Amino acid sequence: MKARITLVILIALASFAAQADNSKLRELDPLKGTWTCKGTAFAMGDTPEHPVAATITGSWILGGQWLEVHYTETKTAKNPKPFAVRAFFGYDSELKKLVLGSIESDGGYSTENSDGWQGNSIVFVGPNHMGGMTMNGRDTWTKTGKNTMAYKFELEDKGKWATAIEETCSK
Repeated sequence: MKARITLVILIALASFAAQADNSKLRELDPLKGTWTCKGTAFAMGDTPEHPVAATITGSWILGGQWLEVHYTETKTAKNPKPFAVRAFFGYDSELKKLVLGSIESDGGYSTENSDGWQGNSIVFVGPNHMGGMTMNGRDTWTKTGKNTMAYKFELEDKGKWATAIEETCSK
């Protein structure tokens, strides 16, 4: 009898935790759908500053546990090597944080986490591995209207944040 009660309590706790995780995951809903973005990639290394245009598509996969996002820049004369990213957003119940893992067309990858939306912004921070080095990266999405969002990616170098890309996106 005691074993059954313990089992029932464990199932109830697991169900409650899954519901809590699911509600935290739903915070990512604003990032789903198809977005068109325009902005600036700032000079980094031997890459000069240039305008960027990109499409972002996001959809829930694997039973709604992951939001898969594809970011694809458009090739232009000023952007002859367009950047592409595959990102996966989820929730880590141990950390109690939203998480972001991404792989990039230049061979880089990142793992970041977030406490969730703070007002109109959500910020993910964590190590970004690229070009033989690791730096903290910061991805920030800010709701600017019903179907518009600002996006900024920054890198931390020696304690200072530098903007790598800024875009305005709309559905």
